[in-house]
Amino acid sequence: MLESDQSFFYRNISNVNKKINLILFFTIPVPIIFAIVTIMGVWIVPHTYSLTVFLYSLIASLVYRFLIKKNVNPYFLMYLGILATSGFVFLLGNAGVITVTISFAFPPLITCLYYNRKLTKNTTLICFVLSCIAYWNRSFSVPLVAYNVETPFAWFIKNIIGLVIEYIFLLILTDYLSNITHNILQKLVLSMEKTEVANEELKRMNKEIQLISSELQEKYLQIDETQFKIIQFVAQCLGSHDLFTGRHVFHTQKYVELICHELVRLGLFTEQLTPAKIELFKNAAFLHDIGKIHVPEGILNKIGKFTNEEFDMMKAHTTEGYELLDFLPTINDGEFNRIAKEMALCHHEKWDGSGYPNKLKGTDIPLSARILAAADVMDAILSERLYKKPKSIEEAIEIFETSKGTHFEPCIVKAVINIKDKIAAIDQEFKTSEERTNAKEKEWWHRYHSKIKS
Repeated sequence: MLESDQSFFYRNISNVNKKINLILFFTIPVPIIFAIVTIMGVWIVPHTYSLTVFLYSLIASLVYRFLIKKNVNPYFLMYLGILATSGFVFLLGNAGVITVTISFAFPPLITCLYYNRKLTKNTTLICFVLSCIAYWNRSFSVPLVAYNVETPFAWFIKNIIGLVIEYIFLLILTDYLSNITHNILQKLVLSMEKTEVANEELKRMNKEIQLISSELQEKYLQIDETQFKIIQFVAQCLGSHDLFTGRHVFHTQKYVELICHELVRLGLFTEQLTPAKIELFKNAAFLHDIGKIHVPEGILNKIGKFTNEEFDMMKAHTTEGYELLDFLPTINDGEFNRIAKEMALCHHEKWDGSGYPNKLKGTDIPLSARILAAADVMDAILSERLYKKPKSIEEAIEIFETSKGTHFEPCIVKAVINIKDKIAAIDQEFKTSEERTNAKEKEWWHRYHSKIKS
């Protein structure tokens, strides 16, 4: 027998023993009922007999319960319980209180619950012997013997033949029930064991899959990190081409993030602005001015006003950037690429349709570009350029208020106004950390333009 089979049947024995304990407990009221019906005159049972049965039931049930509480070996309790129930039935049948054949069939039927064929056969045999003893004891008190119609032996032989036939049928029945239930349950346990083995194998495979998935996820994160470092590198390279663009993209990236979170706090665009999408918006903002790589340095860093031709070249950085990003490897299943191209192409479009390059209007402008437009202008206002001094946050907010509904979407202006203190604090951090580098580069470009003039 498999270990799992043994475990199952061992637990079953313990469970049935508890049922036997309950059965023994319920035998206690039986002799009390005998006494009551005798007093009522319904059925005559000697009180001494009722007391004997009561004491037997009480002692048997208490002892059995005590042994169960002490966790005595279940196999010992199994045999003891069957003997105790057989003894109770013998007491009833011996005095002729109930029909013997019915009472003595009870213990063999109980053994079927143990699914133990050998136990069932032995119990049936013991009950048959006890039945024979009970019949022999009763043979001296039956009316036919009392009136000398038959001898005790003749009455016993006549009745024992029917008893043998009954026990043969009882043995066949209980043996069949015990055997077939044991086989069915053994197959069931075997099936459960196979299922358990399969489940363990699935758990092992799941662990391996999770490990592989974890390793892949780590590699994907490394790839993503490498990709964004390359993007940052590109932005830094662009900064060597243009005094302000390199730092500008870092500034706008931070402002884009702040505006996105404020819009979500206001309950706006909550389906579009998930944490993952905000992260994509923020990182894609690095590349929004990538098209400026095709604009000559002298124009990018010009101190004076652009000519019409120069301004057209500056405006072309939107379409140039859009086309350049076609060469960007696919990132985040292409979602990053799509957002980066939207931002590069449309961040100079205006809410009222007066922007460039395609004069898009309202929600025809992608949300990413509408948010970036506000971040882009905010940094341009607060930052120093070769041709202008930086403005204060109050002046920037005033410009935004007057541009609400024309340059910017009204709800985005509201979000910007709400976070003006955060923007001012971050702008100050940028100015402090970049002050020395900006001064050196401005000096270089001023010398450059002086040489150009001369």
